[in-house]
Amino acid sequence: MNAPKLQPLTLELSGMDGANPLGFLAALGTLACCHAAGGVRTQLAWVRKPTWTPVLHDPPDADPATLVHTLFPHLAGRSVPDDAEQRRKELQKSMETAQTAIKKKQKEIKGRDLSRAEREAAKQAELIPLYQQAQEKRRQWLLALKDAVPRDELVLGKGLDCEPDMFRSIALEFRAQAAHSARETLDFLAAFGSDGCCEEKHQDRIGATPFYFTRGSGQQYFLDTARQLISNCTAEHLRDTLFAPWKYADERLSMRWDPIEDRQYALLAEDPGNGRTQWMANLLAYRGLIFFPTAPTQRGLVATAWSGSGDERVFTWPLWTHPLPPDTIRSVLLLRELAAPVPDHDALRARGIVAVYRARRIKVGMGSNIKLNFSPSRAV
Repeated sequence: MNAPKLQPLTLELSGMDGANPLGFLAALGTLACCHAAGGVRTQLAWVRKPTWTPVLHDPPDADPATLVHTLFPHLAGRSVPDDAEQRRKELQKSMETAQTAIKKKQKEIKGRDLSRAEREAAKQAELIPLYQQAQEKRRQWLLALKDAVPRDELVLGKGLDCEPDMFRSIALEFRAQAAHSARETLDFLAAFGSDGCCEEKHQDRIGATPFYFTRGSGQQYFLDTARQLISNCTAEHLRDTLFAPWKYADERLSMRWDPIEDRQYALLAEDPGNGRTQWMANLLAYRGLIFFPTAPTQRGLVATAWSGSGDERVFTWPLWTHPLPPDTIRSVLLLRELAAPVPDHDALRARGIVAVYRARRIKVGMGSNIKLNFSPSRAV
């Protein structure tokens, strides 16, 4: 006699709304954290209630309190020693000094009246040792940099205004340490941007993801905000974000991915940058970025689920009712039907997609006070 088939455990994340871009991203981030916590069979689906509610299938723990206890360590990051930042600064200065020595030696050799053979011999004898020293100092600096941040991908600095050469060298360093089952840092770097193309107005910076909303306005920076969220969020924040209506009780520290944060100056008595937000939702959404890699093209950087260019960027995301694992979700986000001006809903329903939402990336303010936000989402 066959044993009865056990139904998989499910857990509704009742605090989140999939029609909100921040809620959708936060649900993906929760799924990513479940897998990081050992829930390798965990899948995600959506159920229509008063809002589109995410449902975890086979989560690491089906009890809300236990799940919070299980997931929070994977959001808290590692502890940073008190002297780590000072050591990073010292080793960065040493690395820059070594790089300057290489440039001076190259200029000196070039200024000598040498034959081609003599010039090559001088490079071998005088430049190669300097290159080796600089490489070792860079290695030491990268190790110190990793010690100074709670997560590896934050070594890029405060924002994504990274020189292509530096981005490439950091990516290669992490690639050498990665494995198929341990590649989250590389996934983040792929989501952040690419050294294969540069910002249109800043050729000394990598092409950055369209999710790059916090660029310094109001002294808020993309990666620095993520770092501060990691430091400030608590297990209570996680519980309230997953399982309770969002109260927006937190100040600042926002990735600006919630349309509610599109506060127009003319309609408010105070600076909208001082508005309320939901810290843990922003941190979970940040963790969801690994589902949205970028790639360089002849037309510039493209990113998963984004269409348009320049100031006319549009983010499109699907909702599905059949539970899907992370790799399948990555494939679903790439469906051509989603990018069509009017999606073919019959074709999408055949793939299990029951709703599609869109939000535009918009600018708020003027001059140095410009902020990026999402417009309110709409079903398409």
